[in-house]
Amino acid sequence: MFDTQVDNYLESTYPGMETSVYRDLSLNFKKLTGDGLMTPQERWMTTLAVATALQDRELSLLAVGCLKALDVPQDQIHEASQVAGIMGMNNVYYKFKTFLAEEAKDLYTRAGLRMQSLMKPAVGKATFELLSLAVSAVNGCPTCVSSHERALVSLGMEPDRIHDSVRLAAVIKGLNSLRHSVEVAKMF
Repeated sequence: MFDTQVDNYLESTYPGMETSVYRDLSLNFKKLTGDGLMTPQERWMTTLAVATALQDRELSLLAVGCLKALDVPQDQIHEASQVAGIMGMNNVYYKFKTFLAEEAKDLYTRAGLRMQSLMKPAVGKATFELLSLAVSAVNGCPTCVSSHERALVSLGMEPDRIHDSVRLAAVIKGLNSLRHSVEVAKMF
């Protein structure tokens, strides 16, 4: 549905790139944004949430354009991008707890951080959990990944759909790193 927009994004962001790494990442990105068990809205919301977490302006613009073309309400697009913020906070805190020695974990029993945005998301609970899972995976928080995956399973989401969101997040992270590798290569 958005093949032309994806091709334009890839060509403008990675001009002349012909490496095998680029081919793998670009083909995976095209596949995961083009089909699978996630709805088109979920694919592009996931893309937006992860791109925002990675501060990838170009990919965020692509995702917003695709979401607008799908007639996704503005408040839902806005919330999808803001998942990166609330998960950024949570991921840092809960990852901190995983680094602690077992005996120290009892010293920090309550986060004490406001998280009301998790209660009634505009995108719906299942989509919010899906976006939160993808961002948490990119941010490397095992506690949050486990928590959001369990929530999605309890909401009845298919494992392959959950898997697609994390695979998409992984590919986006790879593309983001590849873009920076192009900048590093210019230093040689």
